[in-house]
Amino acid sequence: MAKKVKTRDRILKTALALFNEEGEARVSTVEIAGVLEISPGNLYYHFKGKEAIIEALFDDFEEEIRQVLSAPIKSALSIEDNWIYIYIVFEEINDFRFFYHNLAGIMERCPELRARFARLMRLKEETASSILASLEREGVITLSRPERDALATRFAAHLTFWLQFAALSGETRDSRRLINNGVYSAMMMIAPYVSGDRTAFAALLSDYFSSQH
Repeated sequence: MAKKVKTRDRILKTALALFNEEGEARVSTVEIAGVLEISPGNLYYHFKGKEAIIEALFDDFEEEIRQVLSAPIKSALSIEDNWIYIYIVFEEINDFRFFYHNLAGIMERCPELRARFARLMRLKEETASSILASLEREGVITLSRPERDALATRFAAHLTFWLQFAALSGETRDSRRLINNGVYSAMMMIAPYVSGDRTAFAALLSDYFSSQH
């Protein structure tokens, strides 16, 4: 017998889908209740307003993204095999993309999330630095410590703002293509620091990611 899904979990799942598809600012708790076919009072019993739903969803996002970003980087991320790690980071962000599409608005209405999101940004930067250090150890890239720090910051900024940039650029809403483009752009940041033939590396990246579309 299938386990009955709790109303609270159903509310969060439905809210996440609506926030991602319609934009959080356009979705009301009344609409969420209507989709679930429950009364607004029933929803209010579980969450005292939309901000409470947003905070609960951030709890879920924070837990998932921390698990991914905190995974140890033990070997260089080759294009053919291990780039899936970077893909997973982008995929987790895309799963909770409404945060990134309306980041400033949400942080203003839920100020207690600001410090937590800032910590996630620092973790993104630390993870990027670990990846770059791994590539250095493998002899794939050569860069100074200031260059590595600056590049790690660029990676973190890319992870944070790539969805907004894509939306403003009118990029496709197809999630797979959008994520592939984000990963490709991230890995192209490495190209200027490749120890070998940089032109060949860039061409290899282009060919590989083109085949993923």
